[in-house]
Amino acid sequence: MILHLAAGLCALAGCSDAGIDATFQKILRPRLSPQQYLLVAVSDADPDVRRDAVARVAESDDYQTKWAIDGFIAIATLDTDAQARCVAVRALGRTNDRRAVETCLKILNHEDHPPQEIRPPGHLCRWDATQALTEMSARGVIPDELRVQARDTLLDRLANDAEAQVRCAAAEGLAHYSERDVVPPLIAGLNDENFAVAHACEMSLVRLTGETHDCSPYAWQQWYDTHKSAPFANAGHIPESRRAPYDGKIDKAAYKTKQFFRWMFPGTK
Repeated sequence: MILHLAAGLCALAGCSDAGIDATFQKILRPRLSPQQYLLVAVSDADPDVRRDAVARVAESDDYQTKWAIDGFIAIATLDTDAQARCVAVRALGRTNDRRAVETCLKILNHEDHPPQEIRPPGHLCRWDATQALTEMSARGVIPDELRVQARDTLLDRLANDAEAQVRCAAAEGLAHYSERDVVPPLIAGLNDENFAVAHACEMSLVRLTGETHDCSPYAWQQWYDTHKSAPFANAGHIPESRRAPYDGKIDKAAYKTKQFFRWMFPGTK
């Protein structure tokens, strides 16, 4: 009965015989365990199947186990499918494992490694690796012996990456490194041709220093020249003009709802 109903729906939708066969295969496919999905993720010839399989492992409760992290690392560094790599990198970024940090650093510094160890990443993979490094920096899980390399890698991505998304993520990550060497590059980033990058640099400078100069590299440089001895004295203070108009998820939802109704009905308060 169910199969006849599925066939009828597929026929109404104009599915080909091959499409109907694929639909039946999905319906009849047995549910796999996370470990079985990982085997599929590292072995199947179809990149779509590999991507779906690694996503299922990432969504499972086992994503932080050793065997899962080993699989994510293999896929993140060597898979030929960019999207499968990105899913694996994002999964690694959710963990607190040292190897996740090492893998992101390897991806972002792939020129320093032989190609059999790391496949050159595309811009999406670099973006996810930079974002993962930023998130792990925010959680304070970067090992002490890797902090300098992590900081320098973020600085390099901010200054040299061709993709604005990567530069944005790098600028956000640098907010978690209260070091003098970080401030001048963030000020230089205010000159970025992409305003999203400049804004990310401004917000990181705000977080680090407790000051704001409205994305003006000239004003920031003047400030820094007179505060080099203690640039982080007011760290943690957020100037009024840079504070979010809400606090927490509930307030954010209420604010977004109010903004929506103001857009829908501009004549009302």
